[in-house]
Amino acid sequence: MPQISKFVLMIYPVGFQGKIWQTVLRSQNMAVIWESADVNLVKSLQQLQQNALPLPDLILIDTRLQSLKPYGICRWCQTHCPTLKIVLVNGAQYEILASERQWAVCQGAADLLPRFAVENLISHTANSTGKILELMDLPTLNHGSLVTALLKLRKSPQSKAVIAFPGTKLASIPLKIAAKNRIN
Repeated sequence: MPQISKFVLMIYPVGFQGKIWQTVLRSQNMAVIWESADVNLVKSLQQLQQNALPLPDLILIDTRLQSLKPYGICRWCQTHCPTLKIVLVNGAQYEILASERQWAVCQGAADLLPRFAVENLISHTANSTGKILELMDLPTLNHGSLVTALLKLRKSPQSKAVIAFPGTKLASIPLKIAAKNRIN
């Protein structure tokens, strides 16, 4: 098994979109900690710096977590830990306008990504994960590992979300049922 090379801190609402992020990042041999939205991120980063401990290589934050003030965190990090990369995800949108992305970058984010569209999950996760890998100066995407991880996620008994994979005719049936009745 390849060694873990990078550490990602994910601050994301509990739900299937977050589980997808966790799964795809881990499929690329990254260590992922999924933190709750009530974390005091600035205080935590300050404590790490004061104790000379390493910061995460990347922080992934859902912009829907308004109490966290994602853009404020980006501005703070730009001043206090400028090498730390923050990727924002607008968990409410399937597409991001160029102007929205540019504004996020001006606020200190490394990028602003959309939520995953489950009807094109493999291509959407490959695209977003590729951007993360590029930001972190990691080798190219391991497609086999990504697809394997997504298939395992699909078969997970805890999953109740809908995922469409190429060749599947059960795109509108919850995963639990689709896994048992797959049509090839």
